[in-house]
Amino acid sequence: MIRFLIFFLVIFLIACNVTKRYYIRGEYDRAIARAVKKIKKEPSNEKEVYYLEKSYTAANHRDNENLRLLKLEGKPENWGDILEIYQKLKKRQSLVMPILPLKYKNRLIEFDYIDYDKDIIVAKQNAAEYWYTKGKQLLSTNNRFNARKAFQYFKNVKYYFETYQDVDDLIALAEQKGITKVGLMFENSTFYKLPPGFKDELFNIGFEKLEQKWKRYYSTIYDYETYHYIIKLNLKNIQILPEKVLHRESIKTKKVQDGTEVLLDSQNNVVKDSLGNPIRIPRMIEVSCHLIETIQQKAAHIEGDVIYFDVDEQRNVLTKPIASDFFFENISYIAYGDLRALDDDIRKQLGKPPLPFPNDLEMISGTMQIFKNVFYDLLRDNNYLLK
Repeated sequence: MIRFLIFFLVIFLIACNVTKRYYIRGEYDRAIARAVKKIKKEPSNEKEVYYLEKSYTAANHRDNENLRLLKLEGKPENWGDILEIYQKLKKRQSLVMPILPLKYKNRLIEFDYIDYDKDIIVAKQNAAEYWYTKGKQLLSTNNRFNARKAFQYFKNVKYYFETYQDVDDLIALAEQKGITKVGLMFENSTFYKLPPGFKDELFNIGFEKLEQKWKRYYSTIYDYETYHYIIKLNLKNIQILPEKVLHRESIKTKKVQDGTEVLLDSQNNVVKDSLGNPIRIPRMIEVSCHLIETIQQKAAHIEGDVIYFDVDEQRNVLTKPIASDFFFENISYIAYGDLRALDDDIRKQLGKPPLPFPNDLEMISGTMQIFKNVFYDLLRDNNYLLK
């Protein structure tokens, strides 16, 4: 019981001293917020009134001192900080004014009301003007990295004023100038004349999944456009292996049911059920079938290099090999004998003749589908190189 009372007393004392602890630690606004909340419930709580006055005075003194130093420095970039301090002063004042006046030991406590609105408007105007001017200076350098900074600076202007001069147009221009443009090139260094549309199909891989806020891919390069990186896919080798036709013969056997027969016991007597009827069981026989498989095979292999070229620095930043294979295979069957010996999937294929072999262009097209996926994976894995 004694321990419980001590524990309760400690918790009570801690709760009563929270505002004081905030004040001692210099967390004046937390102390003020807690004191106001307590005083609204109990206006006669002198401890809360005492620390409210001390915290309010100390907080305002600290903020006004910071204001004085920021203004004394005279730096245009200080206007954002100045605005935040004025807004903090106004918010603090708005929090405390509704509970004034207060009494502490027969003394009336009031705080002077200060109109911060004009100072806030001036600070907002100056802060917006600073970011606007800074953004225009960066945008004029025609550097995409500076354009990205300018984009954020113009966004800062929008934070202060939703409409401000031509800031919306400048945001759009900064967004356009900040983009890294990546042009894609294809070069066929093989002896094969590729199918029409090969390059277009190869580059039809959904670049929007690779694109980010400041990155765009272009599958067609125009002379009048400026690109920051060129990614060249150089197709260096195409191999079409000769057609193969293989024959494979085998005998398939299987036990299958062929009607039913009477069940006999060990003494060759007929086994009957409870009604006296003979019990019949499946009669199993072994059947066989001569199977001839005709296997058609053809393969293609393509390989090349993917080269990342930094246009600004005029150097290659990455060269990666890339390759893929495509296989054509078809199996047809001829069977002699009892077809029940064959599996269902083979029986379904019986009677189908061998297929005509795909020509070389069809093999290349088949390889391209795989090659395209490998190319996309390479672009995705190295997307971080493009700044």
